[in-house]
Amino acid sequence: MIQQLEVHHFRKFSNLKLDFKNKTVIFTGQNAVGKTTLLEAIYLISTSKSHRTNDLSTLIQNNEDITIIQIQENKKYKMILTKEGKQSFINDISYPKLSDFIGGFPVVMFSPSDLELIQGSKSVRRRFLDLELSLIDKSYLRAIMGYKKLVKERNELLKIFTEEKKLVLDVITKQICEYISKIYNIRTRFLEKLNQKLEFVCKNLDCEKLKLSYIPTYDINHLEESFKSKLSYDLITKTTNIGLHRDDFKIELDTLEAKEFASEGQMRNAILAIKFALKEIYKEKGQNIILLLDDVFASIDQKRINHIMEYIKNEHQTFITTTSLFNIPDELLKEAQIIRL
Repeated sequence: MIQQLEVHHFRKFSNLKLDFKNKTVIFTGQNAVGKTTLLEAIYLISTSKSHRTNDLSTLIQNNEDITIIQIQENKKYKMILTKEGKQSFINDISYPKLSDFIGGFPVVMFSPSDLELIQGSKSVRRRFLDLELSLIDKSYLRAIMGYKKLVKERNELLKIFTEEKKLVLDVITKQICEYISKIYNIRTRFLEKLNQKLEFVCKNLDCEKLKLSYIPTYDINHLEESFKSKLSYDLITKTTNIGLHRDDFKIELDTLEAKEFASEGQMRNAILAIKFALKEIYKEKGQNIILLLDDVFASIDQKRINHIMEYIKNEHQTFITTTSLFNIPDELLKEAQIIRL
């Protein structure tokens, strides 16, 4: 359980230290007072990423050179951001390797921006897979980084390709296929596990049936042939047009594709169910999960709110943001630590 959060020159906060004593913490206040920023700080320490931007230098407060975020959980986690990059520490010991630092205390976050998982491009869904699998399985992070390095090398070779370089291209392509075989299996097994957990979660949340299905850009049983059939097009475009970096998955709601048929309320419920299913996967691995729920009660009715509250009341620790406490059941309010911003 997180006991303390401290930030310096992080977005709008110059200096802020908060102590937490409860399993449920509610940040309340008007829009733009920094509620989401506090969840972002917790998410950043756990994953080394922001859910709002890919450029971490933008998190540094204007006219400052450095940002410090520190969390006291079972260990002390600290991250220092500068314009040049980031440094990570656990109990004041530096951890230069990302794979050694992330996931020390796993978090699962729901944010309104997560609707992009349904509405957005393929790259959003691939980023979701890569991030969650990297947190669950450290070997996945090393594998996907190795794969991306090879694809970059192949793309550079395609730009200057001559017949003399064909052997090198074939060797790189074969190595890429080996990575695909491994990572494809990890991704598809992960989605199968999510689907299993979604059956349980959707029943508890009283929401529509959800299913996630992987969409590859190649024939997994004939990988090298798939790349050969695309070689002419790759040479014309000077880029690798099939592979893990082009794959996708679809989200179906009662057998209909959510992107085409779901309402905004249904999309929010679907994303929340997916995040809770993720939490169940972590719990199955014996890990205590911290839930971060940003503006989770917007655009849903009181019945759904009650289902969510019932679902999370026994969780390890939950942080919630809301503009109003009106819709939160009194039972939860009595047990929660309420921080007004």
